[in-house]
Amino acid sequence: MLKYKKFFPIPSIGNIFLILCIIFTAGCVPSQVAAIVNTAIAPAATATVAPTAPAKNYKLTILHTNDIHAHHEPDLNGDGGAALAASVIRQVRAANPNTLLLNAGDNFIGTLFYVLHHGSDSAQLMNAMQYDAMTLGNHEFDEGDGNLALFIQKLKFPVVVANVNFDQSGALKGKTKPYVILQKGGEKIGIIGLANPNTPTLSHPGSDLVFDANLTQDVKNNVDELTAAGVNKIILITHIGYAADLDLAKTINGVDVIVGGHTHTLLANIDKRASDVYPAVVKNPDGKNVLVVQAGEYLLYIGKLDIEFDGAGDLVQWTGDTVYLSHYITPDASVTALVKQLKGPIAQLTQKEVGESGVFLEGERTVCRVQECSMGNLITDAMRAETGAQVALENGGGIRASIKAGKVTLGDVLTVLPFGNLVSTVKLKGSDLQAVLENGVSRVDSSEGTGRFLQVSGLRFEYDPSQAAGSRITRVEVSDADGKFQPLDAQATYSLAVNDFMLGGGDDYKVLQEKGLDAYAFGRPLDQVVADYIKTNSPVKTQVEGRITTK
Repeated sequence: MLKYKKFFPIPSIGNIFLILCIIFTAGCVPSQVAAIVNTAIAPAATATVAPTAPAKNYKLTILHTNDIHAHHEPDLNGDGGAALAASVIRQVRAANPNTLLLNAGDNFIGTLFYVLHHGSDSAQLMNAMQYDAMTLGNHEFDEGDGNLALFIQKLKFPVVVANVNFDQSGALKGKTKPYVILQKGGEKIGIIGLANPNTPTLSHPGSDLVFDANLTQDVKNNVDELTAAGVNKIILITHIGYAADLDLAKTINGVDVIVGGHTHTLLANIDKRASDVYPAVVKNPDGKNVLVVQAGEYLLYIGKLDIEFDGAGDLVQWTGDTVYLSHYITPDASVTALVKQLKGPIAQLTQKEVGESGVFLEGERTVCRVQECSMGNLITDAMRAETGAQVALENGGGIRASIKAGKVTLGDVLTVLPFGNLVSTVKLKGSDLQAVLENGVSRVDSSEGTGRFLQVSGLRFEYDPSQAAGSRITRVEVSDADGKFQPLDAQATYSLAVNDFMLGGGDDYKVLQEKGLDAYAFGRPLDQVVADYIKTNSPVKTQVEGRITTK
């Protein structure tokens, strides 16, 4: 599957006009800016299916975001963030009142905003931007049902999830709907939501929640209800990943647009580094077109899709692209003030020094989820030092940032490890440890589920990615008491340090949950363990050293 890649976007002619307008007129009036934004992306991807009767047609604009992960501020270049997004949203709505703003989940986890506010930050900003609907990402469940319920209670718009049964959850029962019917310009629009069916292995949902993996049937059931209610324009919001969206579109009738998330996939028409064109077009079983869109990650982009329906509710024309939230756009003043207010208490937290690093500690997801990384080595070394375990394992998906050489603050550590995981201990037979390692490399040939890729300490292994999943590990050696590496003994018992997410079966590490001996899941928070390790060993100089190799 094509993967999302970070890049510096090349502005289109329309975006250049937008920049000049802002620079030379000290900010365009909303109607002018909206017209320019529309012009900037209108020619990008237009397809006409059949002649239509203009008097009967209906035009709708869909704005959409996904996988924001609490990135409310602009990046180091001044691009992205809530204030720039709010400005574009306001401009587009001024140009076309028939505009929907949708969110495909994973607003939680990723920056200190979430560490401090636990989702209240996202709720306040999404309310300020006046979203129309959202579905839930797997990370919305990271702190359990109670925290998610508090988040939903704060929202001023509906949350739609059609494939999860919440009826047995005291906290979440009645908080979501499988779909909603919204009205824009006198027309009914159905919005159905889908959560990721793998959420129980990706996060911490309550055990009373039932996630259904039969997404085709779930969608069909709700499409039938909407159709019976006279709705012939239907949008599906999902958090299942781009490839899954494309596959799903081929199996269902009645859905016109799929707004996706989870794989952080950037669809765009101007930039050559985008994973695919915007929108992707798929034929459903009836031979009708389904448009599939996704808008990257971290609120660096907002998707804008303009569509036109005929009187029967069939798509006849579309145009659109992702809009890069450039620092040349004038930010929304009220949202800027809200972000500043939310950030206020963070300052003291981020400034507390914990030690020093003598090297750059690599922690980017594009590295730590596919190969050994220095941040992974540091974290797992800290886990072993804390517990005295023979081996330490950390899933790459739990590592969220790098740390530059120089002074290291608590804020730096919390940005790397924002989940609040606890260091846990467990014992495993060598054969079961081999199975754990196999799980870690089972998704290396995919763009999804790679968060399970392991970073290790006290152990080194080799794997062959060309082999079938489950048969990829070719060599495992474990460090003995003298620091010498010995071949893994299938019958020996080894002590492990892991995080509580993995110990509970997260990222499909069920063998830890089912075969583990003397498990203890209530150690100190991993971020505190790592901060203390950096303090004790400053300046840390951890580097890649061949713990993980490929054949």
